[in-house]
Amino acid sequence: MKADPTARLRGKTRPAAAFAALGETGLRRIEDNLATLLQRDEEEDVHALRVAVRYLRAVLWIFGPLLPRGMTERWKDDLGALADAAGDVRDWDVFLAETMQPALDRQPGDPILHAVIDTARVRRQLARETMLAGLDQHRNDTLPALHRDLAHLPVHTDDGSDALRPFARKRMQKARKTLRQRKRRARHDGLRALHRQRIAGKRLRYAIEALRPVLPEQKATRLHRKLVKGQGKLGSVVDDSVARRLMAECLDVPPEVQDAAPIAA
Repeated sequence: MKADPTARLRGKTRPAAAFAALGETGLRRIEDNLATLLQRDEEEDVHALRVAVRYLRAVLWIFGPLLPRGMTERWKDDLGALADAAGDVRDWDVFLAETMQPALDRQPGDPILHAVIDTARVRRQLARETMLAGLDQHRNDTLPALHRDLAHLPVHTDDGSDALRPFARKRMQKARKTLRQRKRRARHDGLRALHRQRIAGKRLRYAIEALRPVLPEQKATRLHRKLVKGQGKLGSVVDDSVARRLMAECLDVPPEVQDAAPIAA
């Protein structure tokens, strides 16, 4: 990855110019991760790609209100598809590393565990082949189109604030408000609402990282630390749900039986 684009951000930077800098560096980061991922098979490379896409999606959310509507929608769709392309492989990687391996460590001779792991690895390999085909298309088609969008972006576009600092603080307030709302809903609405809360927390976390030079330092650092800690707890709940689904797939449990089984909160 090239030099940190936040080093060029100042309070008086025009918001669209900030998006152009962050967007270009974010795309290059994704391209670097794609190149690595297409050359070798390491689970951390899949995770690194998804983090890079997640970061750029947060940047898009921050600056979305001042971008041309068609551009915002196209970027949202393209980045979502890019994240989804690696989603299944990441799920299998987490399942094998955090569910099956600890179980095997406790019962190394269990034939059922070995059979489930073998099935999971086969399905993970199939998911990887599908992922690579999709990512190759994104590298050749999607990413060049996003670069062209940035090259033609009117850098004087803004929301009336003219400067990055007031714009950034307004968007941070919006992100925090959304997170609070989703926390309240997650207390009553179950796993789907919890997942939406997790997404809102990640968005706020990466927004802080992108905008750190124009945010109050101590407050931003404290909030970022709190978000990282909270994301770990929410991630465990969501990962447990995914592990339950993948285990059922490996055991060929019919979907109607899966749906009828209770889900731990």
